[in-house]
This record gives sequence, C-alpha cells and structure tokens, in this order.
Amino acid sequence: MSWQSYVDNLMADGSCQDAAIVGFTDAKYVWASSEGGTFSGITVRFC
Repeated sequence: MSWQSYVDNLMADGSCQDAAIVGFTDAKYVWASSEGGTFSGITVRFC
C-alpha cells in the first residue's frame, strides 16, 4: 500500500477532516496528503 492509499483510506469514512504523512528527520516533505487539505501545504522551515 502506498502512503497516498493509506491517507485515502483514513479519509474514506468521513471521520477525519484532514490527513497527511510527513517526513521528519531525513526526508522533510509531505509524502502524502488529502487533496485540498490544510496539511497538503506543510512546508519545511530551516533555522
């Protein structure tokens, strides 16, 4: 199962409003997200 399929499955029954799989340590980007959701716009901020 792809990460996008996992997010789609979370969203399927309507119990989630938004979902995303996001890298934290090595791959700092959104791997999958619900289309048009707030989490799809997550960006990396380097300090």
